[in-house]
Amino acid sequence: MMDMKRSLLLFFVIFNSALTWAHPVIYQGGWALNSSNMPEYSNNYVMYSFTQRLALGVDHWRFSRDGANNELGLVKLNQLLWRRNGTDSQANLYLHGGLGVEDREFGGDKRTRASGLVGADVDWETRSLYTAAKYYQFQNSYIAQGRIGFSPRKAPFEELQTWFMLQGMVIGDVQDRVTLTPLVRFFYHNVLWELGSSTRGEWMLNLMVHY
Repeated sequence: MMDMKRSLLLFFVIFNSALTWAHPVIYQGGWALNSSNMPEYSNNYVMYSFTQRLALGVDHWRFSRDGANNELGLVKLNQLLWRRNGTDSQANLYLHGGLGVEDREFGGDKRTRASGLVGADVDWETRSLYTAAKYYQFQNSYIAQGRIGFSPRKAPFEELQTWFMLQGMVIGDVQDRVTLTPLVRFFYHNVLWELGSSTRGEWMLNLMVHY
């Protein structure tokens, strides 16, 4: 009986970890390093999860337009506001807030000033289906992003996980259109990486490491 309880507990931990791998807040005491990159923007951060619901870290953003860059450096807080665990699914709602400095070049208006962000992430996923949306509001810009995807095989957690996804994204003050990007996501143990190319031929490369 005790072995059965331990087996069920181990399954829950592994299953829950697989579902929450790329989330803004991870397990208590965990570090997350992330780098997301496309020609028109990049986002790099280091976050530490004090609890399963609260993470704090440093966050850097770059937005590019017509050869000019806007860069932001922030201290950022992520909070898991709500979570719903189903039989084989999970839904989450996260809130984000950050304060820091913006180095602005757009429109020849070169200056440095205080800045910040607020935002939210929501997702629903199983071991074979994935949907997510996020919105970040900055001083003079915003990012709106949505994703849908599927995994062709429910691989054991200790094996390579593969997902196929379609991402739609708009960046205010940078783009005047929705960018659609088919991508492939892989994760293996504590490393996740994504490769893609938009319908306009713009490359995408993302990397995340947990430890």
